[in-house]
Amino acid sequence: MLEFHSAVILAGGKSTRMGFDKQLLKDQDRFLVEHLMAVLKTRFEDIMVSSLTPELYDPATVRVIKDIYENVGPLGGIHSALRSAKSDAVFVTACDMPHVDVSYIDFMMGQMAKGSYDACVTQRGDHLEVFHAFYCRSALPALEVKLAEGRYSVQRFVRSLNALIIPEEQARTILPDWRVFTNLNTPEEYAEFQRRR
Repeated sequence: MLEFHSAVILAGGKSTRMGFDKQLLKDQDRFLVEHLMAVLKTRFEDIMVSSLTPELYDPATVRVIKDIYENVGPLGGIHSALRSAKSDAVFVTACDMPHVDVSYIDFMMGQMAKGSYDACVTQRGDHLEVFHAFYCRSALPALEVKLAEGRYSVQRFVRSLNALIIPEEQARTILPDWRVFTNLNTPEEYAEFQRRR
């Protein structure tokens, strides 16, 4: 039976469009990463942050992991999380994604428990939402081949797997506003997020 104990927040990006380290984004009076950790702890006992700056975190509250394959983008973070996780499946989100929907996490876990999958992602149009998603250790062999070949697209990687793809029309019954897939890439997007809080 698939185990769902682990989650990772990817926080190793270069933040070039934002202009400062996205690990320092705030949600009102606390760092956004802290908010994400608090929500994820309601469902997962093993919380990891993939980061190049472990000094930003309290080791008593979160495990900080580093990429084994460096400078290859999110696929490197997913790889390290699967290598470091305490369960078969790992929930993956990013430090610039302010909204986590626990009811949708529960739905995804329930759907995955019905079969045998390497990942679980949501489809919107022709696009796969590769974060706010699950990846499983069974995907590691294919992932390591992609990394060795220098192929770093998460979209293409997921499409090569036996992935459970939740169709848009089904996801929208739980996520009518679709905001869980929002990420903050620019100062303008960050300002709009803060304005709406």
